[in-house]
Amino acid sequence: MARSPCHYRLQMLKTRIHPPKSISAMMLCAICAAMVFLCVKLRATEAERYAIGDEDSKRPLTVADSIESTKVLRDFPNDPILISRDGRRYLVLLQRGDIARNGTWIELLSGNTASLDAASKPAVVARLFSKSTATVTDLIKNVRWLEDNQHVAFLWDDGPGLPQVFVVDARTHRKERLTNHPATIEKYDISRDGKTVIYIARSTRSRSNVAEMRSKGFAVTDQDIRSLLRDDIDGWTPSRPHYQIFVTSTREARGRKVRGPDLNWFIPPELLTMSPDGRYAIAVQPAGDIPADWDKYTEHIFKDVYLPPARQRPGARNWIRRYYVIDTQQATSRALWDAPSDPYGGVVWSPDSRSLIVGPTFLPAAQADAAGLAGRAVVEVDLATGNYVQVAVPAGLPPLAYRPLSWNPQNVVEFMYAEGAIQRHVRLRFRKFDGQWTRIAEESRKDEHSPPVRIELRQDPNTPPALYAVEVASGRETLVRNLNPQLSRLTLGRVELINWKGADGRPWRGMLYYPVHYDPGRRFPLVIQTRGYSATDFSLDGSFTTVFAAQPLANRDIAVLQVGGPDSGMENLLATPREPEIHMAGYEGAIEKLAAAGLADREKVGIIGFSRSGWHVLYALTHSQFRFAAAEVADNMDASYLQYVLGEYKGENEKNIGAAPFGQGLEAWMRRAPGFNADKVYTPLRMELDGGPIVYILSFWEMFSNLRYLQKPVELFVIPDIEHGVHVLQNPAQRLASQGGTVDWFTFWLKGEEDPDRSKAGQYARWRGLRELQERSTTLSPGRRR
Repeated sequence: MARSPCHYRLQMLKTRIHPPKSISAMMLCAICAAMVFLCVKLRATEAERYAIGDEDSKRPLTVADSIESTKVLRDFPNDPILISRDGRRYLVLLQRGDIARNGTWIELLSGNTASLDAASKPAVVARLFSKSTATVTDLIKNVRWLEDNQHVAFLWDDGPGLPQVFVVDARTHRKERLTNHPATIEKYDISRDGKTVIYIARSTRSRSNVAEMRSKGFAVTDQDIRSLLRDDIDGWTPSRPHYQIFVTSTREARGRKVRGPDLNWFIPPELLTMSPDGRYAIAVQPAGDIPADWDKYTEHIFKDVYLPPARQRPGARNWIRRYYVIDTQQATSRALWDAPSDPYGGVVWSPDSRSLIVGPTFLPAAQADAAGLAGRAVVEVDLATGNYVQVAVPAGLPPLAYRPLSWNPQNVVEFMYAEGAIQRHVRLRFRKFDGQWTRIAEESRKDEHSPPVRIELRQDPNTPPALYAVEVASGRETLVRNLNPQLSRLTLGRVELINWKGADGRPWRGMLYYPVHYDPGRRFPLVIQTRGYSATDFSLDGSFTTVFAAQPLANRDIAVLQVGGPDSGMENLLATPREPEIHMAGYEGAIEKLAAAGLADREKVGIIGFSRSGWHVLYALTHSQFRFAAAEVADNMDASYLQYVLGEYKGENEKNIGAAPFGQGLEAWMRRAPGFNADKVYTPLRMELDGGPIVYILSFWEMFSNLRYLQKPVELFVIPDIEHGVHVLQNPAQRLASQGGTVDWFTFWLKGEEDPDRSKAGQYARWRGLRELQERSTTLSPGRRR
C-alpha cells in the first residue's frame, strides 16, 4: 500500500526524538498527541493542496503524447465495431505509436456479445508490431470475419517484409499466412469460407531492357521526369506502379494471374470485393479506351478535369476508371457495363451473389437520366447482363451518402450519411418489392443475428474515445475499455463547433481549440489548420497527422481553428480560379470573427495548408490583404508553373488557373499562380516534403527558390527517411519531425519562444537568421492590414 508523505514525516520524528527516561507518561502522551495532531493537519493541508491544484498538477500534452495515444481504426464509412456473422463476437482494431521503437502497434481486440459481463472482458487476439512507414490505414487492411465466426482475415504490413494476407483464430490466437507473393499486395478480399483469396499486387520489375537502353541511347517517351532523375530510365518508378490481379486458394501453391485487358495504371487500386460465394469479384481499374458517348457526362470533375487529357492523349495514363467483373474460377476479367466509376463509389453484393448495389455511379450514357449523367445514381446491377434497376435515394445528399454499406439476408440494403452540422449518423434502408426498391423505416429492420449486447465507440470533440457495451433489451451499459486513461493526467484545450461568414458572405463551420489557459479578457495567437474537420470525433491533431498539431499548440496557449471548406456551394467551383478565392475569403472571415470576439490577436495569426489546401494557403499569402504572422505548407500542390511543367496534371492546373500558360493565357497565370507572385509574400513560410522519394522536392522548388532569391524568410524541410515518406504520416519519427516542427515554428513566430532542447539549437539558429530577414523585409515592404 502506498504511504503518505505524512507517514514518512512521522517515521522521521520517531527515529529522531528520544525523550529522557525521567519524563512522565503523561508528557509522553501529550507529545504523541501533538505529533498526531501535526500529522493530521499536514495530511489535511496536502489534501487541500492536491484538491485545489488538481488541474495544475497535470502536465501539458505534447506531440509525443498524441503519437502514443490509442486510436480506433476504421474503414470509413463502415462501423468500427466488426460483428461476426453469427452476431456472437465483436472485433475492434486499436492503433498506437511507439516512439522508443519507432513503430506502430496494432491490437485486434475481441469479446463476446452474449452478456454485459462477457462483453466487458475482451481479449487481445493478436498484437502486431510494424516498422513500416506506410499510412496507418495501409498497415492493416480489409479486416473481416470468416463464416466460421472464429477466424479473422486481414492484409498486414510489418515493415521489413512485403504485405501479405493472414488469418488469426480468435479463440486460440494462432496466426497463419495465406499468401507468399513476391511483390507488394495492395488490395485483397477473401471468400467467406476462407478458401479463395483474390488480390491486386504490384508487378515485379524486369530490368532486362535498361542495359540496352543505356548502351544504345533512348528516346524519352512517356517517362516521368522524376523517374529519369532516379535513373529509372525505363519509366518505372514507385509513384507510377504497374499492377496485376491474382487468385489463389488453399489448394494452390501460388496465385493464378487474372487474364484481361492490359491496363495503364495511373493511381493505386481503389476497390476489390468478392461475392459471398467466392465465384466473382468486382474491381475498379483503369477504363482503357474512352467511348465517345462518355462526353455526355455532366459531373464537373469528370467532364472538365478527367476527360480532356484522356481525349488529348489517347492511350496515356489518366484518372478515368471503371468497374470490372473477375471470374475467380476462370481467372478472367471483363468490364461490368458501359459506364465509368465515380471516385466516391462503393459496391455491396447481394446475398445470392447474382447482383450488386453500386452508388454513387454514372450510368451508361445512352439511357442515363440526369442523376446518371452526374454520377449520383444508385442502382442494382445484374452481374450477368449489366441491366440495372435504380434505387430512389433522396436527391441533394453528400456523395458518401449514396455509398451502400450492406445488403443483408432479409434483402435490405443500407446506406448511411451524416446529417446537419453535428454530423448525426442517419441510416437509409431500402427493400425490393415487385421489382422496385422502396425506402423502409429504420425500426422495421429485423436481423436474426442481432446480438443481445451492442458495442459502441463513444467520443466527442472533448471526450476521448471509449468502448461501451449496451444491453439491447434493458438499456443497461458498462464500460468495456477507456482507450486513453493517461489523458486524464494531461491538459487539453476545450473544443467547440463555431460558425462564421467568409469575407464574401459564405457560411463556414470549423472546430475551435481553445488555449489551455483561456481567459476571456485576453487575446491569444491563432493558427488556422485548413484540411477538413469532424464535429463528432475526438482528435488531438485536428484532422491529419501530417503537420497538424491542434492540442499540442493549444497547450502552448495558441488557439487553433480546424476548417475544411464552406458549408455548401463548392461542388462546381472545385478546380476553378474561384476555389482558392473562396477559401481565402473563409480564412479572412474566421480571423475577423475571432478577433471581434476578443479571442484572437490580429498581429499573431498563423495558417497551415496540407495537400490541396496548401494551394489555398499560398494563394492567400500572395493575394490576401491580411498579412499572416507565420505560415506552413506540407506535401502540397500549389498551381505553380513548375508543377505544371513537371507533372501529369496539366489539364487540372489549366482549370485551376483558368487558362493554359501560353499566349494570352500566360496573363492569367501571372495574376493567379502563387509562384509568379512570390514577391508579395511577407510571411515567414515553412515548407515540408513528406511524400517521398526525394526527387519530389522539385514540386516545391519554384516557390522555395523564388522566396530564397528574394531574401524572404523561408525554410524547406525534408522529413526523416524521405525515400519511404508518405502523404499522411504514421511513423513516429516522421510525425515527431513534422508535427513537432509545426509546434516549434508557430511558438517561435507567434510567441517568440524557443524549446530549450539542445538538439534543436541548429534549428533556432536558422530561424533567428530568418527573423532578421523578416525584420528587414518588413521595413522595406508596403503595409498590409492585419
